[in-house]
Amino acid sequence: MTKTKKQGAGTSIEHYIQDAAEIRLTALMQEEAERLGVASKNISSEIHEDFERACAAGKIQVKFFKSKYSANIDATYQQIVRDIIEQNPGRKFHFECVESKYRNLGRKGDIVIIFADGEKKKLSVAVKNYQNGFDTIQVCSGTFNSTLNNFLFDDTDCPPGTYITSNGEKFVGSNRVKRDRFVKESHPELLPYYIQLDSINDDIRNFYIKSEEAEYYENVEDKWKKDCSVVGTKVASLMVEALSHLPNEMILKRLQKATGLVSDEHLLCLGKGKYLFSVTNEKYQKLCDRVKEATHVEIVSKGQSVFYHICDDEGTIISINQPCTLQKNGAWFATNEEKFPGLREKNDKGKNFMLKWGQRRPRKSKELATSTNMYLKLKDSVV
Repeated sequence: MTKTKKQGAGTSIEHYIQDAAEIRLTALMQEEAERLGVASKNISSEIHEDFERACAAGKIQVKFFKSKYSANIDATYQQIVRDIIEQNPGRKFHFECVESKYRNLGRKGDIVIIFADGEKKKLSVAVKNYQNGFDTIQVCSGTFNSTLNNFLFDDTDCPPGTYITSNGEKFVGSNRVKRDRFVKESHPELLPYYIQLDSINDDIRNFYIKSEEAEYYENVEDKWKKDCSVVGTKVASLMVEALSHLPNEMILKRLQKATGLVSDEHLLCLGKGKYLFSVTNEKYQKLCDRVKEATHVEIVSKGQSVFYHICDDEGTIISINQPCTLQKNGAWFATNEEKFPGLREKNDKGKNFMLKWGQRRPRKSKELATSTNMYLKLKDSVV
């Protein structure tokens, strides 16, 4: 049940805490099911051991229990289990943490609820644990080019970054030769946009990863902030223009899946001591039903963001904000810490280097990327 660490924005410590929180939530819900006599397996001690290993790996044993992520779990896990029992009287079940396994299959689930008998024996649940509430949640992430790939190609049961064409051929999105061939076959009018986005991506990476000027973050901090804004604004406009060439129905289908609002997987949001569980929340279920019957999507850009408004005959059902920006992904050493003199040793993806504060990391810097996260505004619809 041990999980690997996710990548993304924020500090590595916070990532360890977030990952450990999913295991801790699984362990406590399993423990509660056992205590109430509805567990189909008695495995809470094993999951607690996984949690302890995760804390030890990230050296977060003390910090975890001081975090809001931990507080959110403690405030909600018992009632979540009771909700499941109320909706499934007489059934026994257990919980498993599956984040790593499911991510490699392109699925959203972090935890599965496995019933011992009856229909719907397994429910996959994506967990969103937020420090400051879940008025808005992140539903997917990607790069400039992967955004277009996601609209053109299928990624069901594929590892991250892998796609399937309408003919059933699989390819990795970073393989530009194959990608361009498949784009030409299906939507040749989009190829010029891919070429522009490739050029933007190459210019960004060549400068920040390879140039002497960008060796130290202090030298490029102002330029980085400007590039995030200027490049993001340009790409948002390009994205809207590119998507105007696609059938609106095709865009709607992709957004229904990307948001998880039309899916066989479920959502559990935690924040500020409260929770939203799609399995038991009637408002959320009604939202999903309405999105499933949506008629079209209105797409506009504003500043660095692309906004997708999912609509039906009554108007906008829900809106998605997709900011276009750049992601450092830890490319420069210790910029989230106070500045220090001299050199420090840093394990950079398996090899130790002596680095100054703000110096470019030789290996990790290669993960610097363009970024297009999608955010779903739940506040007006559910919360």
